[in-house]
Amino acid sequence: MLAKYWRLRMRWEADQTLTYNDGARIAVRCSPWKLTSEGALSYGTTIVLDDDNWATWGTGQTIADDGEVESDVTDNTSNLYFGVNGYFELTADADSTDGTAKLYLEESDDNTNWPSDQADFAITDLSLVCVLEMSTDAVDESRGKNFSF
Repeated sequence: MLAKYWRLRMRWEADQTLTYNDGARIAVRCSPWKLTSEGALSYGTTIVLDDDNWATWGTGQTIADDGEVESDVTDNTSNLYFGVNGYFELTADADSTDGTAKLYLEESDDNTNWPSDQADFAITDLSLVCVLEMSTDAVDESRGKNFSF
């Protein structure tokens, strides 16, 4: 089951900077789900995390090799979702973009205790939910992949 509060962190692993401007983007769509009291599967409203919903992200920026960005926090205290089915899409702006984008789930019990706030934090302390390999040879090429947690 998902914690009371959760957010996603993306790490870019490559030997080059990931460039974002114009039409390039990080986009994650999450469809939360739970079981009703009758045992039926129930989906909530799709949560869209794009350039406007990444807390450490802004339009026209870059992510250096081994750089990370985090999404806004999702409050799960009233909906009580068990999990998420999602889609992770990455569009690169550079003619040549080669690297690996890794998407991690970070959870908190009270929206103040986050693993990433600790002095000895390592991204591998979190749950890896999706790995997206990028190898493009033209501007604005995209890759996408489904995930569940």
